[in-house]
Amino acid sequence: MEIEELQKIWNQQKGETMYVINRDAVHQTITRKKNVASRKIDVLETCISLINGLMAIVLFIDGLDDPHYWDFVGSGMMLCTVLYTQYFRWKRKKEENTFDRSVFGELNHAISNTNYIIKFSFLMIVGYLVPFTLFYAGKMIDRGASIEKWLLILSMYLLAFLLIRWERTNLHIPKKRQLEKLRDKLKEEY
Repeated sequence: MEIEELQKIWNQQKGETMYVINRDAVHQTITRKKNVASRKIDVLETCISLINGLMAIVLFIDGLDDPHYWDFVGSGMMLCTVLYTQYFRWKRKKEENTFDRSVFGELNHAISNTNYIIKFSFLMIVGYLVPFTLFYAGKMIDRGASIEKWLLILSMYLLAFLLIRWERTNLHIPKKRQLEKLRDKLKEEY
């Protein structure tokens, strides 16, 4: 955590290093981290909804042009992901009003945002990549895709899976641990 806001004071009597917390600086840092996480979540939800909404429209139009149930099923799946994402966005926004604006309230809000990102990345795997991988595998089996297409599609899904897992384990989970460690430290100080 950014503890450079801590001011180091030398205690002459004991000859020990003591630390005093600059509460305003800590509060500003926590608020900034909470706002950054909120903006990331907003951008993520908006992008997922727009991309999947456009894909739902394209697949639906493609299905009307060349009637085949695969396009309609894919369009419906994309539309369901948009609705699912917007439902959780609404639920998250509603929960944001439950946090107070104190240091601990802001910190708990930042931890909640980080938990949401971790949960969302998990849902991207089990609720998005796995169903769409199975869907497109079924479509390619039905339509008789070439080996090159199989390798391309499967490698794209594998890459997406690895990137989502990497981001989750290397960025978001350590950030959550940092925030929880800061919360524990602040509880001792306050």
